[in-house]
Amino acid sequence: MKKILKPLGLGALATALLVRCGAPAETDTASPETANVRLTRVGVQTVQAAPFSHSFAVQGNVQTDRIANVLAAFPGVVREVLVEEGAKVNEGTALVRIDTDVLAKQRAELVTQLELAQTLFERQERLWEKEIGSEVDYLQAQTGLEALKRSLATLDEQIDQAVIRAPFSGVLDRVFVNVGEMAAPPMPVVRVVDLSDLYIRASVSDHYAGSVRAGQPVRVEARGLEPIDSQVRRVGQFIEAANRTIDLTVDLPAGTRALPNMVATVHITDLALDSALALPSALVQQDANGQEYVYVVRGDQAKKQPIETGVVSDGMLLIEQGLKPGDRVIDRGAARVVDGERVTLIES
Repeated sequence: MKKILKPLGLGALATALLVRCGAPAETDTASPETANVRLTRVGVQTVQAAPFSHSFAVQGNVQTDRIANVLAAFPGVVREVLVEEGAKVNEGTALVRIDTDVLAKQRAELVTQLELAQTLFERQERLWEKEIGSEVDYLQAQTGLEALKRSLATLDEQIDQAVIRAPFSGVLDRVFVNVGEMAAPPMPVVRVVDLSDLYIRASVSDHYAGSVRAGQPVRVEARGLEPIDSQVRRVGQFIEAANRTIDLTVDLPAGTRALPNMVATVHITDLALDSALALPSALVQQDANGQEYVYVVRGDQAKKQPIETGVVSDGMLLIEQGLKPGDRVIDRGAARVVDGERVTLIES
């Protein structure tokens, strides 16, 4: 009897082929690549020593001692304005002339009286030399002559003061009167400004009393001006009880475009280190006990490293203890690791 072979289906044929080709059986053991994928991936930055500085900012006003609101020495009508606003002037330059017609008439009267007194004195003097007349008459004539001379000198000085002059070299910034108006104290007639000696006056909290000193470097910023590097000229020796502040004066270099009463921000450097360790403040964490720490990578593990920190400057936190140059601090993925966990580095 002949055997009849039935054709195999496609599924059975595929199964037979797999068995014959020795297909591997399933296993629960993961490959090395699979094991690496399970490690927490983190990024690190290597701590390096670098210069570190810290500064704090205070606001102040630009001032100058070379600014004068010049008054008229006596009331009078403005006869003439001799210099235009904005013009440069030298010390003693005539700026405004006050009317002196009344004073001129008074002077003419004094001159007439002086001439008469001079004649009377000369006659009395000749009589006295001839021992004629009394000594009292001679002394009265002499005294009257000297009194008139002093009165004339005073009036001449007053007439000279009718011309208002620049007290120092600078710029005629403002004329407050017009021709024909009355000039009288205490209203100023002109304002003269000299911008060659500008400075900033600011108030600093007494918290910085021990860290601010004369000669300390500062950086000045004001709207419309480029930053200016300068230094502290003077530190006050008195604390204002009302606001607990100390007066501070900062020099401004000659040639700056600052103007009096301009508001300026003064950045005072109170700490400057040639070499220090610093980290971005966002990398530093704090535990429940208030201890600050970071995670560092040692070998293939993340280690919790307690640290002690100092001041913050431009987002960088000064590290005083706990780290050394060359330590690798986790800066990416630190929130996903725990102490002792195995990690793998993210390739940059």
